[in-house]
Amino acid sequence: MKKFIALLSAIMLAGCASSQTAAASTAKAAVSASATAAASAPAEASAQVDSYTSASLTRTLLTGSDLAAAEETLASVSSDLASKADTEKAGYAEPANAIMVQIMSVNPDGTPGMSTIHAWKYSTADHTVDVELTDGQNAENLRKEGSRGTILAHVDDTYYLIHLNTSKTVELKYTDDAYNNGEFNSAYSGKDNQLSEFDITFSVLSIESTQVYMFN
Repeated sequence: MKKFIALLSAIMLAGCASSQTAAASTAKAAVSASATAAASAPAEASAQVDSYTSASLTRTLLTGSDLAAAEETLASVSSDLASKADTEKAGYAEPANAIMVQIMSVNPDGTPGMSTIHAWKYSTADHTVDVELTDGQNAENLRKEGSRGTILAHVDDTYYLIHLNTSKTVELKYTDDAYNNGEFNSAYSGKDNQLSEFDITFSVLSIESTQVYMFN
């Protein structure tokens, strides 16, 4: 009788262990399925919102023919980066459609930096933007290779956000001779403090468009 009871207990314990194993396997499968679904969610979302925008659909990441059209538009409203000496040459005329833009960066304390600039030029040939900045916090934020920034340009009814990566910087240090010879940009404002001017070339990472921003 004792042997029978022992055998029966062993069978029951084996059944419980098998049930627990099956339950654990089911739970593991459920967790795995849930994880797979969670991992695919961002991919589905990324089809609707771009890498810079996660809270709304008010910004559109431009691609294909839309991107090409935007680049042509931005090139058409760029300045020519003329130095003061250039503007004083006979026959010089500033580009008729040139607009001012905001250039944004990240300050060392994490706050946004922003400057309104006149000297910027978009190149469709190599997808770059050249700017000339008088030394200041924004210039310091952007002049190092690999720095990131954004230009906000308002053209007609559309705002363009041009996301940038610094690829090259050339510094023009202040000297009286350089200033008197008109070597600085026509909008240079650093004479009183004898500030350098930085010619910064950016590669364009991407361009977004939006109709809801408020800067002019």
